[in-house]
Amino acid sequence: MNANESVVALLKALEKLEIDYVVTGSFASNVYGIPRSTKDADFIVETSSERMDLLFDELKPPLRPDPQMLFESITSTRRWLIHLERSRFTLELFILNDHPFDRSRFDRRVRSPLIPGVVAWIPTPEDVVVQKLRWSSLGKRTKDFQDACEVIEAQAETLDWAYVEKWCVELGVTATLAEAREATRP
Repeated sequence: MNANESVVALLKALEKLEIDYVVTGSFASNVYGIPRSTKDADFIVETSSERMDLLFDELKPPLRPDPQMLFESITSTRRWLIHLERSRFTLELFILNDHPFDRSRFDRRVRSPLIPGVVAWIPTPEDVVVQKLRWSSLGKRTKDFQDACEVIEAQAETLDWAYVEKWCVELGVTATLAEAREATRP
């Protein structure tokens, strides 16, 4: 099983159990920007710990869920890891929190092709930009800043800039947005 196949296996399990989710991180930015390889796939799920147990029971080797819930310091959320055996690739499942932006991003998700032949729930391009700028600011992660710039470049004509700017103000990342817009000017 490769990385994409592990993502598909998790998507099938989530949908079979009717667990609401959104695929985020680099898999989402790959849809709207310039695809790049990654060592993980990030999902936000809205579910209970009991439903997570059902999900883990649904997954079969070479997917190996880690039953230990972790705390993610950058996003301040709870998460679980699912390892792909004989690989460095992991699936990360974050529990949806009550932050207004996170709730908005989850509620605005859309069904879209994720990888060839696979449709999944993903954030809007505006929400990808805002989240990548947020992660870039919080974690000083250059890959997130680059992903945001690539989505801006590819989607500039269709982005709802008022929405992006509103959330960047609320999240305190207007300077990072200005830097990204400057970096993407022709």
